[in-house]
Amino acid sequence: MPSYSLTRQSNASFDPSFVPVMVITGSTSGIGKSMVEILSRHLNGRIHIVLVGRNKGVAESIIASLPHAEESTYEFIYCNVMLMKNVHALAKDLSSKLPKINYLVHCAGVFGLGGRDETEEGIDSRLAARYYSRFALTNDLLPLLRNAKNMGEPASVLSVQGAGMGPEIDLEDLGLKKNYTGYKAMMQSLSYNDLMVAVSVSSFDGNDEI
Repeated sequence: MPSYSLTRQSNASFDPSFVPVMVITGSTSGIGKSMVEILSRHLNGRIHIVLVGRNKGVAESIIASLPHAEESTYEFIYCNVMLMKNVHALAKDLSSKLPKINYLVHCAGVFGLGGRDETEEGIDSRLAARYYSRFALTNDLLPLLRNAKNMGEPASVLSVQGAGMGPEIDLEDLGLKKNYTGYKAMMQSLSYNDLMVAVSVSSFDGNDEI
C-alpha cells in the first residue's frame, strides 16, 4: 500500500486531458458527499458527476455548492438501491445516456445490528444495500466502463466498505437465511465485496458479464 504522502502527491497531480464521468451512490452524505465535493473542486468543475441517492433536496444543495465551468455536468438520479429492480432500472437509464463511465463509486449502505429485515424481493436489506446492489450495478455498467478503457482513459470501480476486514464466507448460507444476525450480515457483506472486486478485476478485460 502506498504511503499517505505519496497518495496525496499522486492525487494532487491528477489533471486529466479528458472530462471524467463519475457515477456515485450514497452521494448525499458522508464519504460519498466528500468525494463529490473534493474531486469537483480539484478539477475546477471540469467533470461529469451523477449523484445517486434518495434525498433530492440535499443533492440539489450539494450541486449548487460545487464549482461550475463550461464543461461541468452535475445531475441527480433518485434510486433506492435496496431493490434490485431499481438498480437495474438505474443502470438502463445510465446506459441510454452516458457514452462511458470512468469511475463507478459505491458508497450507499446501511448500518444496523437488529434482526433480519427482508425487502419485497426476499433479500435482507443490509445485504441488499451493502452487497447485492453493488454487484448488480457493477455488472450492468461494465460496458460503459469498458468504453472508457477503450478510449484510452482510466476506468475503475471503488466499493467503499472495509476492504480486507471481512471474515470467512459461509458457503452454506450465502443469503444468511439459516443463521442470521445483524452483525453477521454487516461482516459477511465485507467479504462479499472483496470477492466481487476480485472477480470484476479478473473479468474486466473479457467480454463476458460477471
